[in-house]
Amino acid sequence: MLRFPTLSCLACNALVVLAVTALSAGTASAQTTSLITDVSTGLPVLYPSYITEYNGELYFRGSIDTSTSDTSLWRSDGTGARQIPGTTSFGPSDLAVYNGKLYYNNGGSSLWQYDPIGGAQQAPGSASLAQNPAEMTAYGGNLYYRAARFKDPPGNIGIELWKFDGASQTPIDMFPGPGSSSPQHFIQYQGHLYFNACGTPGQGTELWRTNGVGMPTLAATIYPNNGSSPENFAVYNGLLYFSAYDGVNGRELWSFDGSTPALAMDILPGAPYSSSNPNNLAVYNGKLYFSATDGVHGYELWSFDGTTATMLPEINPTPDPLNGDDWMMDSSPADLTVFDGVLYFSANDGAHGRELWSYDGDAPRLVLDINSGPYGSEVSELTVYNGKLYFSADDGYVPGLRALEPRMWTFVPEPATLALLALGGLGLLARRRK
Repeated sequence: MLRFPTLSCLACNALVVLAVTALSAGTASAQTTSLITDVSTGLPVLYPSYITEYNGELYFRGSIDTSTSDTSLWRSDGTGARQIPGTTSFGPSDLAVYNGKLYYNNGGSSLWQYDPIGGAQQAPGSASLAQNPAEMTAYGGNLYYRAARFKDPPGNIGIELWKFDGASQTPIDMFPGPGSSSPQHFIQYQGHLYFNACGTPGQGTELWRTNGVGMPTLAATIYPNNGSSPENFAVYNGLLYFSAYDGVNGRELWSFDGSTPALAMDILPGAPYSSSNPNNLAVYNGKLYFSATDGVHGYELWSFDGTTATMLPEINPTPDPLNGDDWMMDSSPADLTVFDGVLYFSANDGAHGRELWSYDGDAPRLVLDINSGPYGSEVSELTVYNGKLYFSADDGYVPGLRALEPRMWTFVPEPATLALLALGGLGLLARRRK
């Protein structure tokens, strides 16, 4: 790892795209860099989130004015950012592509849609009073999401599952009356849409599914009369994996084959409250990877081959301070994303703060130290698009002195020596791959 001194800040807080090129043996090829800002004003775009590919470009939520809480929908092809007219609100979120259009929550009010011809507008059927739509997922020719309706009339149904067919929005009242089933964590498996919900009074949150016809059905009960709250879903080796709490083993790794749930691995054995808490599950190179703790090393990167769970070489070697601040031991890998045959993620090694890391089957390694020092750049929102890895990060974040103001970066790996030149005060970084 080579890291050069950081340059002085000339154009901070910008939406940035950095293209990295290889250096051939003995010859430095031309390096490509570009600073992405609003093409109309040249102002930086901050806080990119909900990054989603649509219509050949990246769409995301962002803001150019930190003096207000207004955010807008933006798009970028990697050469500039453009604000989508009519989308300024308190936060467009939960972007999803369905039936040739981009759908989103327009600041908690209702379901909205966008396409280049029709522009931004409320989705049909919004009079049905579906409020704060979230976790939108296209399945079986429809758009499913969680939404609330508390007004009466037309009827207080709480927070329930909703279905949109392009013309109308229909609530699916799983929990009878004004109570809420609160469905979340949608994933497709074996032709069904799975999620967790509390659909049966007194049962608690368990694993549910729908095939798009009629009412959803209870798929598995892991912790009767309490709820196992299954989450962090991933499909691996023909099974649905997730974390769940059964009241006996704590929150551990579970699997489901379409009919029967099973404890896949008890990483932290012991009493009901001894939990490894597997999270951020992702499949890479024939194994299931995730963040978990064995109670000794803090939250680190683990792999599971269907039989055995193994902790990878420790990223954060900080010893337990024995004062209750055991979080200092955690590298807490997050946003696990496979790109160009490598597993990328954000992690904190205890020295550099949260930065961009990778794993290629050998050992985890720091890829970019964007914000030199112990605070890190708070890398997040990893997204693969057009041969590049995009993510949100801030190269100047210092708690108490400068608020977190992230913008977008890209990273392009090459098999040879990599170099990255960042303009506008973003520093000069380089990396040698083994």
